[in-house]
Amino acid sequence: MWDRRLRIFQMAATMNNFTRAAAALAMTQPNVTGQIRRLEEELGVTLFIRDGRELHLTAAGRALLRETESLLSMTDLVVQRVRAAAGAVRSCRLGATMTAGGYVLPELMARYMAADRTRRFSLRIDNTHEIAEKLKLRQFDLALVEGPFDENFFLSLPLLEDRLLIAGRGRLPSRSIRELLRSGVPLLLREKGSGTRFAFEQFCRRHDIALEEYPGVLEIAGFDAIKNMIKAGFGITVISELAIREELEAGTLCAAEPEESAICRTMNFLYLPDENLKFTEKFITFCRLQLQRQR
Repeated sequence: MWDRRLRIFQMAATMNNFTRAAAALAMTQPNVTGQIRRLEEELGVTLFIRDGRELHLTAAGRALLRETESLLSMTDLVVQRVRAAAGAVRSCRLGATMTAGGYVLPELMARYMAADRTRRFSLRIDNTHEIAEKLKLRQFDLALVEGPFDENFFLSLPLLEDRLLIAGRGRLPSRSIRELLRSGVPLLLREKGSGTRFAFEQFCRRHDIALEEYPGVLEIAGFDAIKNMIKAGFGITVISELAIREELEAGTLCAAEPEESAICRTMNFLYLPDENLKFTEKFITFCRLQLQRQR
């Protein structure tokens, strides 16, 4: 019962809404609210503050969410290992940053599962910092990131080189980042903690560009929101070439390499030494071969 209530609590905390959580869990909304109420009664704390239809975690709720994610991750791992011992389908939990998880891993996962019917993957997408922290807690078996990571803590293998481009709708007024910022054109950037933002800020430091001096810089969480705003004619962005391949082919966006210099970064697989090491390195080798064949 506790495991079920914790999963309901986790979904409600993720969705910030009981109705959306109920839909995601295939439950009724009264059942979800009843389970949360009983959980609060058993713990003797309030987990959510209700603001209309939206939910906000209390300090106790945030603490329970951290513990819940760790506990459920370990529960899932136990289930996977028991099923693997029985010869059932084996699961691999993947974590990935936005570019890697949205534009690189899905096709590779699909190809691997088509070739090996005994293997299934789950995928969670977040920024580099969050993915690394969850990997440390062994909430993932393997992660693919394009941002900085603790090289003393993780084992790592590079997968591919990615480059960032200036992108906008129609002809770009300039290919110089410095000139674009001076012109006042809005520059839409991913949030701090993302690999894309880190790579761009490193570029700015190399070229003595102080982003904080330009009021036209806007922070937007998520590539889809950024691309949709630019397609609507609002501003420009600096974004992975992988994330705008379809738009470039369709002609809905234009892109160019910055005049100052190229912005390149490496996507790396991160993992920890454990009994899944053999499969982890087998999957990484498979991904590398698939990408080599595409070139």
